[in-house]
Amino acid sequence: MENTNRFLLWVAVFLLFRVGVYAQDRQYKLSGTLHMQTGETFPYEVTFTELDGNIAGEAVTFAPPHQTISVIRGTIDRYEKRLSFKEVEIASSRSLPTKAYMCLVNAKLFYEQDYRGATLKGAVTNKQTDKTACTPGTLTFNNAIELRPLFEATEKFDTVISMKKKIPTERTGIMVAQQEPNEPQETAKITAGEEKTYKWYSDTLTIDLWDGGATDGDVVSLQLNDSMLLSNYTLMKKKKTVKVLLPAVGINILSIIAGNEGTDPPNTATLQLKDGQIKHPLVAYNKQGEKAMIKIKRVP
Repeated sequence: MENTNRFLLWVAVFLLFRVGVYAQDRQYKLSGTLHMQTGETFPYEVTFTELDGNIAGEAVTFAPPHQTISVIRGTIDRYEKRLSFKEVEIASSRSLPTKAYMCLVNAKLFYEQDYRGATLKGAVTNKQTDKTACTPGTLTFNNAIELRPLFEATEKFDTVISMKKKIPTERTGIMVAQQEPNEPQETAKITAGEEKTYKWYSDTLTIDLWDGGATDGDVVSLQLNDSMLLSNYTLMKKKKTVKVLLPAVGINILSIIAGNEGTDPPNTATLQLKDGQIKHPLVAYNKQGEKAMIKIKRVP
């Protein structure tokens, strides 16, 4: 009985420690640029804490000693990769004269990551407390060192217990861990002359296709072997899904063909290939007329 009580007490202490760890708020600092519709640009910095998706902190516009400091409130959605916040009041102001009519900022920013780096960017609207419209603009943060902890945060105290099924490799017979269906995969980058090969276990290929960077009018076509799956499709933020049945055996060639390079070269397409519950994220980038190819090898 005494041993049981000691065990229960140890469990209670451990759980209280875990709750304390997860209840701690996280602190972040982002340094970026505010681009106004007047053509002017100003340094813009936010410092905030986050707890359960809600953020609170301050924003600094302009550079010292002429900065304006504002109180901000907002939310972060890591699933949608979105940060939204508003300047709710001005704490202090020593702002410089500008052609822009500056008011309280309302920002809706989206996180994007591709082969060029990481960016948090979005439209900024400005309104007075009496709803008078002010000069709009765009806010951009592109310091990857600051951004990655914000959208790719992991708990330091988490211990992952692997429940992966062990299977023998073809060459050595040594037991190795098999990929879990929902295990996140590193995003592969493919371009003309650099092929990617995947072993495929299901009879269906599902392709999600979208513009993971700035939407700039990129046009692509998808071709599987000799069949055109999608012709001259303009990439959008919303995912386009294509499903196709695969032969029981053999190798299938999926080609991503660049129709143009949009307004921000090169042509860049973000894809996710689904093999049942297994997902393969990719980014294909090419010059106009070039194509990136993926080999899909059916496993009997």
